[in-house]
Amino acid sequence: MSSRRHEWISKRAYAIWEEQGRPHGRDDEHWRQAVAERDALERTQASVDGREVLVKFRPKPQRPGMPRQDWGHPSTKVG
Repeated sequence: MSSRRHEWISKRAYAIWEEQGRPHGRDDEHWRQAVAERDALERTQASVDGREVLVKFRPKPQRPGMPRQDWGHPSTKVG
């Protein structure tokens, strides 16, 4: 693990601990949450300060369906 990544995770885990009222004995939980958040950030394109986050793999927009035509429907009369 790079020192910058480790430092970020350490600071985030500490912030999580503070946000949750500084509970005793939950440091592993806070560390895992910080790692998960960092992993999520690394899967995105973000500015250096993290203010602008754009997801790399956005789901493709769905195409509108073709209008359904009742070709060959028994009630359709030809001629």
